[in-house]
Amino acid sequence: MRYRAMGILFVLSGVFFVAGVLDPPILPTWGDSTAAAMATGSAHRTAWFASTWLITLAIVAGLAAVEILARTLDTDAARVGRSLYLVGSALGLASMTYELSVASTLLGAPDLPGWYLGVQHWADGLATAYFALLAPAALGCIAVAILRTRALPRWTGYVLLTAAALLLGQYAAFRGALPFPQFLAFIAIGIAALVHRARTAPLADREPAAAR
Repeated sequence: MRYRAMGILFVLSGVFFVAGVLDPPILPTWGDSTAAAMATGSAHRTAWFASTWLITLAIVAGLAAVEILARTLDTDAARVGRSLYLVGSALGLASMTYELSVASTLLGAPDLPGWYLGVQHWADGLATAYFALLAPAALGCIAVAILRTRALPRWTGYVLLTAAALLLGQYAAFRGALPFPQFLAFIAIGIAALVHRARTAPLADREPAAAR
């Protein structure tokens, strides 16, 4: 049951994020200035809200999945990774809450108030701290725990290490990160967890019969 829940949550997290980012009207705004992104959001309000909510749900589902994985691994490295990911997710959710509660009220405004650009910069910084720094550090710790415990196939640990390296590399190069590596890795790990559960369930079902 634990592997099934973890697998579903990891897959949902990845799918939600990919769907939110690849929302066609919103996709071109990644990397745009705040004013340009707000103009696009004003012209496509439904797409903007859908994208923002999907990314928010991706963060929540990912946090729940990491919590279950850390408990399953039950090592010091996994617990450190969980703590780092918890802090990062809190920053990411704070950034998305700002988008939903403040930025949403300015969609369609003829001019953005001066204070907004400054506060938006801080909100973007919270998301960057999550996606580009804390998340990859957490993924690295969890990868080490997977490689030591073999609770999941070894390749899942290497997938997480690769995702962490790509996120940190983006930050080093661009001072930001588009976190596709993280959420694509989540989809892969989710599938691995579901397959693991599917393989072990028949054995568990046979044990009572063997005991009789």
